[in-house]
Amino acid sequence: MKQILLIAIAALLSCYGFSQNRAMNWAFGDSAGLNFSTEPPLPFSTSIKTFEPSATISNEDGNLLFYTNGKTIWNAEHEPMLNGNFLDNGSGTLSSTTQGVIILPYPRDTNKYYVFHLDFNFLKYTVVDMSYEDGLGLVTSKNNIISEIPAITEKMHAVLHGNGRDWWLVVEALPEGGIFGLPFNFYEYLITPDGINEPVIREGAIFEDQDAIEQIGQMKFNQQGTMIACTNGRSVILYNFDRCSGFLSAYYSIDSIFEGSDGDAVYGLEFSPNGNVLYVSKAGQGSIVRIYQYDLLAENIKESQFIIYTYPGTGGVGSGGVTAGSFQLALNNRIYITTSITGPMANDSVDQNLNLTVINYPNLLGEECSLDPTSIWLGGKKATVSLPNMPNYNLGVMEKSGCDTIGTTAINTFINNAIQLYPNPAHNHIYLKQAPQGIVQIHIADIYGKEVLYFNQYSTDVINISTLPSGLYFITITQENAMLITQKLVVER
Repeated sequence: MKQILLIAIAALLSCYGFSQNRAMNWAFGDSAGLNFSTEPPLPFSTSIKTFEPSATISNEDGNLLFYTNGKTIWNAEHEPMLNGNFLDNGSGTLSSTTQGVIILPYPRDTNKYYVFHLDFNFLKYTVVDMSYEDGLGLVTSKNNIISEIPAITEKMHAVLHGNGRDWWLVVEALPEGGIFGLPFNFYEYLITPDGINEPVIREGAIFEDQDAIEQIGQMKFNQQGTMIACTNGRSVILYNFDRCSGFLSAYYSIDSIFEGSDGDAVYGLEFSPNGNVLYVSKAGQGSIVRIYQYDLLAENIKESQFIIYTYPGTGGVGSGGVTAGSFQLALNNRIYITTSITGPMANDSVDQNLNLTVINYPNLLGEECSLDPTSIWLGGKKATVSLPNMPNYNLGVMEKSGCDTIGTTAINTFINNAIQLYPNPAHNHIYLKQAPQGIVQIHIADIYGKEVLYFNQYSTDVINISTLPSGLYFITITQENAMLITQKLVVER
């Protein structure tokens, strides 16, 4: 049996890498495009028209493949891709779903791509195969329903699994029925060479009574894949994330942004390249637009708040002001921000939405981050609210982790405070050296991220696994929302 298990594990071993060049080109707004092969990025014209959702993908050499607004897919020649019209992405000609679309490469197939799109309370996918039409691509299947998600929000993002090949796609949803006082739900879909797995549902922060404005705005993974930031109406919630098991736990709430203006909301956010700094915008629906900076290494994150920019005038639909939109980190390690004109100022004579705001050095604190509100010209094209919804395509293998099944044959462990798990492979019980005191939570998931065993336990000296069949698992032990250990576990019978 042991030999069979080792053969099964070895079958998973191969190395897959993703190039940063997949994010070389952006298509967004009203016919806007940017190419990041130069500094500053070079504007170019596209065929896209979108209010909010957009996504773009390039090949590993940085050549544009295709882009979408969630309704239509355009090829590299800026023509609708064959069979690329009439994708389901909400009502109306242009969708107002913040992160309503995202593009992910197929694991183990360099020609195929998933286009995931939100359609009311459904998550759907469309398949693009670039081996057709002389490399311009063909939509081979579209508007496939993955699952229904009660009370879906506008937030969808993705991160590479710790094995560097598969993907975690995460969608945030309101509590069923949208009932205040219950936790948000996160639907996590593991995407492997075998397809899209059934979602694992995990609880987030409490859904508070903020006039349902929690639904809008962005949700982002940091570049390391270890944390998620999620707009939550008038606050931002930070979550720890484990790329091996998909385990998600609430970490911190930044609820100090608003001083009045109950109708306003947080909209855009992004992590710095090193993951130590968070940038957030107060959108400006009826109040002053501001860009905030938070030091995530500070003892008190809320007290580290620094306002790096305040837009002149007031925002709000019909008031003739500025609204801050999406944030996106580019491969040049700068963060770009959209600003759009609302109300009577929204006409061709106003140039605020012909440029992007840029944070030049987002790893640096205070004014040293160097925000410039108008430096990135879009070649006469206009930004709206959106920038492409892009994951970190270059994250790669999480080396020496509990799920490093592709990068190494060794069974490695993430250890916190010298906690050690043994034996491994195990039979009916596993033991912990230097086990924590008090009640802990034991989470055991299969290789697809589906939780197969969960329980609370006062002492973790001995953990009973006698109900698990032979196979490869990932065990995560948490205590008070803190992750203590994540490790790969082989069970033999």
